Amino acid sequence: MCGIAAIFDPDRTGLRDAAPALRKALRHRGPDGEGTADLGSALLVHTRLAIIDVEGGDQPLVSEDHRCTAIVNGEIYNHLELRRELEGKGHRFATRSDSEVVLHSYEEWGNDCVRRLNGMFAFAIWDEPRRTLFLARDYYGVKPLYWWSDGRRFVAASEIKALLAANILTADIDPVALDHFLAWRFVPAPRTLFAGISKLAAASALVVDEGGVRLFSYREPPGPLLQDGPAELADQLCNHLVTAVQRQMMSDVPYGAFLSGGLDSAAVVAAMAQGAAEAPATFTIGFPEHRGGAVDERSAAAATAALFGTRHHEVEMLETDFVSELALGMHRLEEPCGVASAPALLQLSRFTRQHVKVVLSGQGADEPLGGYPRHRAAAALGAARRVPRNLASATAAAVQLLPRNERAKRAARLLGVPGDQALLEIFEITAPPLRGDLRRGLSEEAEQERKIVAGKILADVGDRDLLEKALYLDTHLFLPDSLLIYGDKMSMAYGLEQRVPFLDIELMRFVQSIPAHLRVHRLANKWLYRKALSRLLPREVLSRRKHPFATPYDDWLRTSLGGELERRYGQDSYLAAFIDSDVVRKLVSEHRSGRHDHKRILYCLLELAQWEECFLLADSREPALAADASACA
Repeated sequence: MCGIAAIFDPDRTGLRDAAPALRKALRHRGPDGEGTADLGSALLVHTRLAIIDVEGGDQPLVSEDHRCTAIVNGEIYNHLELRRELEGKGHRFATRSDSEVVLHSYEEWGNDCVRRLNGMFAFAIWDEPRRTLFLARDYYGVKPLYWWSDGRRFVAASEIKALLAANILTADIDPVALDHFLAWRFVPAPRTLFAGISKLAAASALVVDEGGVRLFSYREPPGPLLQDGPAELADQLCNHLVTAVQRQMMSDVPYGAFLSGGLDSAAVVAAMAQGAAEAPATFTIGFPEHRGGAVDERSAAAATAALFGTRHHEVEMLETDFVSELALGMHRLEEPCGVASAPALLQLSRFTRQHVKVVLSGQGADEPLGGYPRHRAAAALGAARRVPRNLASATAAAVQLLPRNERAKRAARLLGVPGDQALLEIFEITAPPLRGDLRRGLSEEAEQERKIVAGKILADVGDRDLLEKALYLDTHLFLPDSLLIYGDKMSMAYGLEQRVPFLDIELMRFVQSIPAHLRVHRLANKWLYRKALSRLLPREVLSRRKHPFATPYDDWLRTSLGGELERRYGQDSYLAAFIDSDVVRKLVSEHRSGRHDHKRILYCLLELAQWEECFLLADSREPALAADASACA
């Protein structure tokens, strides 16, 4: 795991002089070493977090004939198999590093090398004979990669701050991206919230040369649906999961696992315990003001840890910590992600890094396996469309009168929405009228762009049912551009490598071939997955209610965080030009009173205000906040 940056500047305009600033901006991602390769038209920068071949795996990596030079961020879990195949074809390796497999794979298979890699990665390769720069992001988007180009020059990096440090542009807000964020609580690739900076989509690559930038996707439609019975599929799913977890335990440094009170992290720990020589270390975070409540996971996590004999560690987050962790985390998060557990993950990562350098997590299970209420909503919508239209309209009108039942209202609203448009609206956290009030008008450009982005993904499963499409869209849109972004940024803020075995390529190929009606069966979320875990976990763990990694932010929005929102959205704030302050205060008031449930949009607005302070008003930040920010560098 590392930080990477690449520059293409054929006219040698001096852009390469930004190399020291790029290294400094990425050092927290790779505190163990750094390297630079000046290759004429191109320059590659690498900061290293040493995990595999600690002594010999420094980068940039150079091919035997010096024709290609590579920098790689991530882990290639099938590197040993690929190494044997490549050695059989005559390639000579200089290190034991898994990253070197990427370089030789490119030499052997060219741009198609990405299709051979099972891992999480972002990399850049300079091909001297072709005078091209080739960059790619892994299949599910675990590792981020951002880029900028003026049509002639090009800069890419693991983080946006590195691009800003290169002094190629000034931080400013993209109004279309802002509309995306208020609708979906994340900004879908290729946009970012920063005007002029693009995000490479998951399963995508680009080629840069003097002719410009050419992008392509290597995502493939899922295979045919499996016809096996539920019992056989559950056995296979369990076996695939255990294999994936044990494949991702490769490390030359200490590792552990994040452990919540839920099934996903418990399954990862159970699989680790089967393949480890010693019990893994586990880490969880709790909220003392809510001890024993649904969001304080420590008791359930400790019970799971005891079952598998892990070396368990706990840390606490107070309500007073939340705003300071949000401020600190936004400097690393760089874009708001709408996930209120991000500040807690930052604190947990800081704590975990004191013990281990690599951690496995249960992230990435809910999206393909059917773990969210919106998956039940998609299944129910398919059935509800058989209900007479007049009855559906009456039901929708009645539900709108219910207080604090955001999900029921949204589901009722979707009864009359045709086709795949319903899936896009299931993702939405705000209805168009509220977005229009917040923005003082709706963005038709943003609306059309969301349809195009989602449409390209849904084209892979155009003949499948609504539930199948919902699971696929969640996996290939919401997951890479929201949850995985915050997972990477919060852990790498402290040089902690977070691995996500649920997104192992071989496991996911199997999961996406399981019929959707078995993943969510009779409105029971993760139905087949739970059957599979009965082979791995005891009944007392399986019987627990869903326990997502969460914080008590809903309660805090009625107290300290609500006041923080009112302060930050004053009439004289910078964001007042984009967001109506009166509407924000109204939302806070309605949430406090219990008349409405606005927690998700209110948290997004809080993140947005913090983003403004961190990036748009950087010169006017309070000295204490600036000092806090430097503490995580």
